[in-house]
Amino acid sequence: MPSIRATKAWLLSCAAFAAIAGGAHAEPLSFADAIERARLEGPSVAAQRASVTAAERSVRPAGALPDPQLVLGLQNVPADGPDAYRLDRDFMTMQSVGIMQDMPNGAERRARRAIAAAEVDRAGAALDIARLEAELGAAEAWIELYFAERRLTVIDRLGEEARALAVAARGRLAGGAGSVDGAIAAEIEAARIDDRRADLAAQATAARAQLQRWVGDTAIELEPAAPQFPIDEAQLRANLDAHPNLAAYGAEAAVADANLRFARAERAPDWSWSVMYQRRAPQFSDMASVEVRIGLPLFQSGRQGPLIEARRAEVQGVEAQRTAAERQVSAMLERLLAERRATLANLSRARDMRLPLARQRAEAASGAFAGGAASAEQLILARRDALEAELDVLQLEQRLAMLGAALTLQYGRSAP
Repeated sequence: MPSIRATKAWLLSCAAFAAIAGGAHAEPLSFADAIERARLEGPSVAAQRASVTAAERSVRPAGALPDPQLVLGLQNVPADGPDAYRLDRDFMTMQSVGIMQDMPNGAERRARRAIAAAEVDRAGAALDIARLEAELGAAEAWIELYFAERRLTVIDRLGEEARALAVAARGRLAGGAGSVDGAIAAEIEAARIDDRRADLAAQATAARAQLQRWVGDTAIELEPAAPQFPIDEAQLRANLDAHPNLAAYGAEAAVADANLRFARAERAPDWSWSVMYQRRAPQFSDMASVEVRIGLPLFQSGRQGPLIEARRAEVQGVEAQRTAAERQVSAMLERLLAERRATLANLSRARDMRLPLARQRAEAASGAFAGGAASAEQLILARRDALEAELDVLQLEQRLAMLGAALTLQYGRSAP
């Protein structure tokens, strides 16, 4: 059995490891780190990466010949008479063993390889889309949590002021200088702010859970610096073709083209060969046979022809879908840019005009209340307006960050 000293040493080492692990785990999570972790470690990304691996490993066997077939048989066995079902009486009776190999035409095999290679591109495009979805999800959750925590900080400060006002209103009422309505209004306002804080705390919890979905951590502390997104509208428009949703149509077009090639290749005949060794009774000579079979695609107008037209229609359909997707992605870009310009203007007015004026009014009302020149109701209204103005600024900052993340992540990559 281990000694007490060894046991204590082991426990201390475990505690030290836990402390180190806990300290490392508690490192602040930056916006860029959250995006990178979601992009590399997200479950949906890992699943799609496995699909890419599966598609890559399917390319090499795609154009290979089918497996050869072992042929075993009995030929010309008597079915009646005195030699019925005897294998050693009739000179025509033979026991056969041989190999048969199907030989699809070369164009068909090349088309199969092209289809497999196009499937790799399709899986890669789907992986890029999965990465983009993970990045956008992590970005939205990080920004939502960041600003939810900032709103909680504001509401906590205002809650302390509201509770202090309720105490002051009660004290003034006790001193005969206030009104019952004012004291009750102050109590209601403090309770209302507590309700508001509970709602904001629920929003922060939901955002934290959503961020955990993308980055996998169970305890998340955010880096205090908010992300910045410099936007160059002309460059974003130039990067339009690099959007993953559009790049995926290149892979879809390759798959459709390969399927069309395969349909055309089926017009050429396939063939097969076989080699047989045929054993007879000892008094007769054994035999060997070679056989070649060639397919006869004689009815192409009713078989291969319609399939070729169907695959050609699929190619045209992919081209039309890409055109529709280009218009959709372009329209989305213009909408996001317009929303960002409007949000910038609204934020400038809220930050430079509305918030300073609301704070001045709240400070004036607070001084007037302290001097007995204003009622509690007037101070409550002034502080409520200042709170809403501050929360509006945070809401606009969050909206601006969301738009910047969406624009940068979706349209910020350059075309190869």
